[in-house]
Amino acid sequence: MLVIVAGCSKVTGSKSSTPGKPAACTYVAKLDVIANTVAKANAGDPDTFNKTLQTAVQDYVTNVQKLRASAPADLSPSLTRVEADVQQFRFDAAVTDRAPLDAYASRSCGRVAAAVSSSSSPATTATVPVSAATVPSGATTTTAPSDG
Repeated sequence: MLVIVAGCSKVTGSKSSTPGKPAACTYVAKLDVIANTVAKANAGDPDTFNKTLQTAVQDYVTNVQKLRASAPADLSPSLTRVEADVQQFRFDAAVTDRAPLDAYASRSCGRVAAAVSSSSSPATTATVPVSAATVPSGATTTTAPSDG
């Protein structure tokens, strides 16, 4: 069974920029949508999954870059690290490096994260930057549970 648990997990209440919400909230919501696309991708079809993952990584990086332009300056170092992490498929590191963004999104965007996991295929555990996702073994940095 493949279990992926994200640091930010499934997002409830993520909103686009609305009156009283900073423009950066729109990009936070887009990052959540991108991660959820990977979470819903069929890992049973490795070619399709890998294409979905590659597209998601590109979209995620593009939106992090746009977010950096509209987010408070103090988030810039964190967003730079997240961008590099995602480009290099280091999703565990991206989750850690996203912590300042998640705190900002909670305060400024009304974003609420709830723990979620999904399962399918062989025993492997990995973490993605925003949502829960199923990742075929070897597609990203993964950690297999120890035997025994």
